[in-house]
Amino acid sequence: MARALELARGALAAGEPPFGALVVAPDGAILAEATDEVNGRRDMTWHAEVGAVRRACAAAGPDLRGTTLYTTVEPCPMCFTAAWLARVSRVVFGCTMQEVTRATGGAQRELVVAAAWMNARSGAPLDLLGGVLGARCLELFRGR
Repeated sequence: MARALELARGALAAGEPPFGALVVAPDGAILAEATDEVNGRRDMTWHAEVGAVRRACAAAGPDLRGTTLYTTVEPCPMCFTAAWLARVSRVVFGCTMQEVTRATGGAQRELVVAAAWMNARSGAPLDLLGGVLGARCLELFRGR
């Protein structure tokens, strides 16, 4: 999660929303990492988690079983679905999207659907862990 935070800080410095994500192989090797690039790419689908999953699939193939996706913020429906479709085994996130929405007064526009809710209805739940360095992740959104 510390690396995801570094990525998110870099995104913020580059004028992007402060989201960072990486996909880690079972042996601990980083397969891919990404940040939000919605402004630079002029593409609202270029979220950090989607970018990391895309890049991990390009490196290791479309089946990411055994991998972990680390992300600074709870995945939105699009990001959760990308990880789920690629068969990522575990998602570890920092703060919740609800916390980000409150901290930004709604300026960070996202669908606030809890990952746990999506996971429970997925038919093939993955391992989900939230709140890891959550306060540090949320701090990146304060005052935005």
